[in-house]
Amino acid sequence: MNLVMWTVVLFGAFYSFGHAFYLIKDKNKFGAIGISLVGVIILICPFLVRMK
Repeated sequence: MNLVMWTVVLFGAFYSFGHAFYLIKDKNKFGAIGISLVGVIILICPFLVRMK
């Protein structure tokens, strides 16, 4: 179960950072900053939530 959680977390974070890179290339800096923050939140939240 722990492996599944980390797979989902890493996939979501890398997808967010990839989308932010696409937005930077599209000259949308505010959108890139916002989606990068979402990626950081996806990476931080598993450390705050403990699975039993």
